[in-house]
Amino acid sequence: MDIAIVGRHTKVSEDVREKIFEKMDKISGLATRATRAEVTVVHERNPKLSGDRERVEITLHGKGGVMRAEASADDRLVALEKASIRITEQLRRLHERRAKRHVGKPSLHEVVTDLQTKDDPAVTAGEGAVESVESWEGAPDDATREVAIDGTPIVIRSKTHAAAPMTVAEAIDQMELVGHDFFLFHDADSDLPSAVYRRRGWTYGVLHLEAAPVHDEALETV
Repeated sequence: MDIAIVGRHTKVSEDVREKIFEKMDKISGLATRATRAEVTVVHERNPKLSGDRERVEITLHGKGGVMRAEASADDRLVALEKASIRITEQLRRLHERRAKRHVGKPSLHEVVTDLQTKDDPAVTAGEGAVESVESWEGAPDDATREVAIDGTPIVIRSKTHAAAPMTVAEAIDQMELVGHDFFLFHDADSDLPSAVYRRRGWTYGVLHLEAAPVHDEALETV
């Protein structure tokens, strides 16, 4: 696994580099699918963040996707230790999740679809299936843009990236890898823009977005 160490607003000393390589050597034993790791050491200049002035971000890249963890502390080595523990826990959860899958059980896509059907009274009554239920690394330079809303201080940050179609189960794996509560993806089964998200307990939900027909009246101006 290739390891790249980057310092932001700071220089990374040789002692710290050695510690990073030691940590990543242990992490690589769990991240067998990772081909590249990026460790970013950030020094916060804001005096209000003196207690968290040192931040370490660890990002793993591989064929299975991207995994990321970060931690802050007033000491650089403490932040490194915390970030290493967090990404190690994510890797262990991923291994446990894969180990618990059993051959012959229904796919996660089928399970989620069945849950959606049971939760919707219209489907239970036989009125038809429900079609919708409730930073990536390596992006091009122009993939992120900020759009200001006229007359307000609100700025919307927009990001665009390319992604290969994947199943619902694969999307949930990616969501777990990055440690988010939701994940946008292109569903390989429905061929629709979709999102998986966490629900209460140990369940997940999925949203599919399908374009609705535009009525002529909606285009008329007053």
